[in-house]
Amino acid sequence: MSSSGEMCWQLLYTKSRAEEWVEVNLRRQGYRTLLPRVRARSGYRPLFPRYIFAGFEERRSAREFQSTRGVSYVVKCGDRPARVPVVVIEEIEGRMDAYGVVTLDPVAKADSLFVKAERERVRALVRFAEAGWRVRVA
Repeated sequence: MSSSGEMCWQLLYTKSRAEEWVEVNLRRQGYRTLLPRVRARSGYRPLFPRYIFAGFEERRSAREFQSTRGVSYVVKCGDRPARVPVVVIEEIEGRMDAYGVVTLDPVAKADSLFVKAERERVRALVRFAEAGWRVRVA
């Protein structure tokens, strides 16, 4: 599923939990779609909830997006529909497996000792400020 340089991509904001429905509707109209998913406890969920990427050839109009069932609106930049660069689409596709599932890099857990110390530092600063001391944070 590689993108060609002739494709234009836009980002659509969907109705709640309507991403798959919008994907089907867009494909029926002949548009390309990109709906990356991630593994979740209950199966799979969209990587970007309520958003779907829609691709079309430059010579084709994208006006139909707004009237596609399940689409709330086309994401805009100012008063014009925002264009998603092809390199962004290719980067996302490059991270997807054959089923459209993206594997995310594991997030390092915060050191609980540091987190606790940071909370205590903030509490101490608040107490000093409440007592009328001047507190300066660098």
